[in-house]
Amino acid sequence: MTVIISDMLPGGTAGLIQPATGDAATGGDAFDSGMWPTHRAEYLGADAPWRQDPAMVVLAPRAAENSAHVPFVIDATALPGVVERIVVTVDYSPFAHALTFHPGRALPFLGFGVKYEVAGALRASARIGGEWHVGAAWVSALGGGCSAPAAVHARPDWQQGFGQMRGRLWQKTGRLVVSIRHPQDTGLADGIPAHHLTELALYDAQGARIANLELFEPLEENPTLTFVLPPDLARQPVTIRSRDNLGDSFTGTVRPDA
Repeated sequence: MTVIISDMLPGGTAGLIQPATGDAATGGDAFDSGMWPTHRAEYLGADAPWRQDPAMVVLAPRAAENSAHVPFVIDATALPGVVERIVVTVDYSPFAHALTFHPGRALPFLGFGVKYEVAGALRASARIGGEWHVGAAWVSALGGGCSAPAAVHARPDWQQGFGQMRGRLWQKTGRLVVSIRHPQDTGLADGIPAHHLTELALYDAQGARIANLELFEPLEENPTLTFVLPPDLARQPVTIRSRDNLGDSFTGTVRPDA
């Protein structure tokens, strides 16, 4: 699955995308990050067992064309066992915790974009039976993605499309893409308070939860999220519900393509 999807991405066969844990897969931290021990203790648990695992795949561009929109794909489908959750952190960011993904009945696969303040590694840590399996990719970035104001604030009418949700579900592949119009303000830009999504969940036709995300400031403006659902769930409508830190809520339903 990873090879097929990565080949479909722009530059996927031309070396522009790094399918990388790279040397980090041998153990320890090949990126020699001063922040990883701190983040590991805070978000995974100080005494939690962990290891770099090449099966925890992180796809990323080698360099960010736009620090406010840096795309990533994380794929834990090759890991043995049931993935309980995946914690995504950014080493050198004023907001280290980007998101936590609880796959539930979806595949442990997620596409998303984040803001980058400076160059560094993004890490995806999947928890299986009490142990963390960690993958990472380094992105070169000029930075400023977290501290710059959202682009929508340059438009006086930006609130007219606020909260608009769009989605598409491909029945054949199970791929579900969801996008939400949201400024994702971090609170670091002068005069603009923090305003960002905090949660998003998927529900099946019977109202039972499929998967959910805890979301934080680094998620990109107007975020687009890509999931992969198993065949039984991809054949029925999926409802998306989301909230932000100011109490706004958003709901939409996607029906599978024929």
